[in-house]
Amino acid sequence: MMKFTKDIKDIRVRAVFAALTVLMLLFIFGMSAFDGDSSSELSGGLLEYINLLLSKIGLDSSLTDHILRKAAHYTEYFILGWLYLTDVLSWTGSLKKSLIYPLPAGFVTACLDELSQNFSEGRSPGIADVFIDFLGVFTAVLIFAVIIIIIKHKKGEPLSL
Repeated sequence: MMKFTKDIKDIRVRAVFAALTVLMLLFIFGMSAFDGDSSSELSGGLLEYINLLLSKIGLDSSLTDHILRKAAHYTEYFILGWLYLTDVLSWTGSLKKSLIYPLPAGFVTACLDELSQNFSEGRSPGIADVFIDFLGVFTAVLIFAVIIIIIKHKKGEPLSL
């Protein structure tokens, strides 16, 4: 059986994660390219659907547009943080580098994403969104680092960073 770091360094694994990262970045920046009205319409439709589902299963259906939008920011960047971590790990094999590099990359991505909203009519950048985005990246890196450490421990690999 191959060691964890060798499994993830397989060129096919690298290619898949790199492609997923690019697709996620396109999705994030694509969502920011929507004008204000289109963005509101999209989140409004999703909000209506989610509230309907919540009420059908007997839960309070008072999710707000603001909460939905912030949760979407967090979730997008949580996924991106996981992908950044996996990309770095697959190329370097170093958990230490995988903990360090995704954080500034996530922060810069969040800043550029918010800045890009200046070019979409009816949209404006928000500093709070940058922090929510970065929190998503940070949480993903932390959670998946712990998972990697547990996997390495179970496989009897050294736990060095």
